[in-house]
Amino acid sequence: MHWRFSRAAWRLLPGSLTAFVFAALLSLGALQPLEQLAYSILFQLRGGRAWDDRLVLIAIDDASIKQLGRFPWSRQQYVKLLNTLSAKEATAPSVVVIDLIWSESSPDDAKLAQAISRSSRVVLAQARDSTGLPLLPVPALQNAAIATGHILSRTDADGLTRVINLFDNNIPTLGLAATQAYTLVQASVPLPTTPQPLWINWAGRAQSLQQYSFNDVIQGRVPAQAFQRKIVLVGLTAVGFDPLSTPFDRNPPVTGVYLNAAVVNNLLQQNALQPVSFTWSLLILCLAGPGLSLLLSDRRESSQILISLGLSFSWGVASLWLFHLGYWVPVVLPLGLCSLTTLAISFNDRLRLATRLQLQVQQLWQRHRADLVTHLPDAIEGKDAHPYQKAGLLQSVTRMTALAELFARSQSTQAAIARNLSIGLLAADFDGVIWFCNPAAADWLQAEVGSQLSEYLVPNWISEDQWQADLQRLKQQTATKVREVRECQQDDRWFELQLEPLVYQLQSPSPDRADGFLVVIEDITPRKQVEATLYQQVAELQRVGQLKDDFLSTVSHELRSPMTNIKMAIEMLKISRSKEATDRYLQILQNECARETDLINDLLDLQRLEAGAQTYTPEAIDLSDWLPPILQSFSQRAETQQQSLQMDLPPQLPALISDQPSLERIVVELVNNACKYTPPDGAIKVSVNLTAQYFELSVDNSGAEIPAAELPRIFEKFYRVPQADPWKRGGTGLGLALVSKLVDCLGGKISVNSGSGHTTFTVQLPTVDEQPATTQRATDAETSSH
Repeated sequence: MHWRFSRAAWRLLPGSLTAFVFAALLSLGALQPLEQLAYSILFQLRGGRAWDDRLVLIAIDDASIKQLGRFPWSRQQYVKLLNTLSAKEATAPSVVVIDLIWSESSPDDAKLAQAISRSSRVVLAQARDSTGLPLLPVPALQNAAIATGHILSRTDADGLTRVINLFDNNIPTLGLAATQAYTLVQASVPLPTTPQPLWINWAGRAQSLQQYSFNDVIQGRVPAQAFQRKIVLVGLTAVGFDPLSTPFDRNPPVTGVYLNAAVVNNLLQQNALQPVSFTWSLLILCLAGPGLSLLLSDRRESSQILISLGLSFSWGVASLWLFHLGYWVPVVLPLGLCSLTTLAISFNDRLRLATRLQLQVQQLWQRHRADLVTHLPDAIEGKDAHPYQKAGLLQSVTRMTALAELFARSQSTQAAIARNLSIGLLAADFDGVIWFCNPAAADWLQAEVGSQLSEYLVPNWISEDQWQADLQRLKQQTATKVREVRECQQDDRWFELQLEPLVYQLQSPSPDRADGFLVVIEDITPRKQVEATLYQQVAELQRVGQLKDDFLSTVSHELRSPMTNIKMAIEMLKISRSKEATDRYLQILQNECARETDLINDLLDLQRLEAGAQTYTPEAIDLSDWLPPILQSFSQRAETQQQSLQMDLPPQLPALISDQPSLERIVVELVNNACKYTPPDGAIKVSVNLTAQYFELSVDNSGAEIPAAELPRIFEKFYRVPQADPWKRGGTGLGLALVSKLVDCLGGKISVNSGSGHTTFTVQLPTVDEQPATTQRATDAETSSH
């Protein structure tokens, strides 16, 4: 808590100090010249606006003075003016405001007073002399006028008049008096009632105000409608009289009559400037300084400059927009506060950086100085100096150089080791940003330094849930378990993946938490291939062992059964007394010997086929003549078992080039198998079809099905479908294995389909053009021998 408070206070310090400095400058008025300059610049950027069309100026200009004589004029000229303006009631102005001081009596005062009375809407001016005494109109004129107003003004140091007091000893300014008179005789205008200053919002250049020459008006050259129901302001505009500078007219200046015109314009349009008070300025300082300090702290210097420039530009645009709306806010104060705060924060950051660097160097020095082989001066090796002394800085720089050399050697050595390792190494922080990656890891993960590790690991290597669980375990300095990952995108390779915690920060927030983690990846594809090979070999040995067991079981049973019958027949022959009994026992001996011989022959034939020692003699076989006699031998058996045997041969079959004994063995085994497993009243059908590439020989029997799960194994040696021999007709399980081997040797294919109460074996043997190489060589040899 104490560390957080100190850090927060450190971040607020630059902005708070800057705000205090600007508050002092603001209180002393040191910023006023700059704000006044900004005031003029804002008017120039905003541009001029139109003067209120209810305001007209009758100018006592240079041309009028040239025509009417040297100024000041006699009262007669003003009598003419008033008589001209009030000649007709319909075109008379609402108010006539005369910006002249008539404090001295004249013989024509009575006539002028009568003209003022006839007009009944004249406002006269008053002022003060250099001693402060009031300069009032002569009593006759003052009594005739509807109101009087002062023309006192205050000029700032740069020569501009920005503010005017609306009241002086309860006397309104001439512009306010004129507007009050206008409100009485014409339209109601909201007016201020408290003695508050008026900040002038200058409309534009003086020449843009609607105005007419005094001489032109009294000579009747200006139509009377030009003054109808308007406020007519009469005043000096000739050069050399009462100079006045405005934001739009500084060189040359105008005269003071335009100040009163500006006041009237602001009151009519209700657009006087609204400046920000001193209290609000202090509040801005109190909030903006610390707030800006918080915003800019802990950022890069380029970001601080960009933010400062952005805020300054935004404030400039905002102040111009507010000025356009009639609000004058401080410009220099916020811009200066922003700039100075940025500089203070930059200095503060550099100071903090220097302090932290000193601390880091000291900690690294204490930890790694024993590993140094570089000889350093005793002054550097000795007691630590103060970090802000020159000796302390030199000491830190020298130590840092020595440590950098040490770390460079260490890093170079580790990088060389990591590059040459066959194991992938990748380091990242807990935000997932990779900061080290050796070539092996980069190749396997397609990752690079600075990228996000999760983009490469999830989900191709581990799932999102595993990733989050591993991060939590790593933060507690616990290594993850080793995972075997099969990466199909890497040519179906196997990898071993493990994540281990890393602690590398000198000042870790918690000693029990890791700072990052290391990803260790090892290619275990060769090991997995060896394991797969071993598994295959074990499976093959198991299969061979099973075949051996099946062979011993089957052969021992099949060999023992005939021998048992032979022994029984021999014993019965010894005691036989009749020829019929002797013949019967001899027949049994003959059948069992044939059975024993067939079993031995099957085993020998299968052994020769597997060893590739079987010889083949291809010859032309006419199936139409060759097949019926073979099937005829099964007709008696089928009839005895109440089965039907059918043959379907298409007409005009071409000759089949094949080995006749092998083909006969195939047909005999398939038909024998069909007779064995066809129930009474079942049907057996042997058919031949011809396609473009194959002769198709099919043997179909009804009444029996082979389960789909058993179909892939029926061509294995010694395999018999469980519970598929309800008639107990026996068998060795070698017949279909022999058929499969013979078909392969003849270059053909055999398939089986079982369902819907039927089982069909189909043998496809190639035509002449599709003969296998072995058969073709045999045919060539036979041809050459002929």
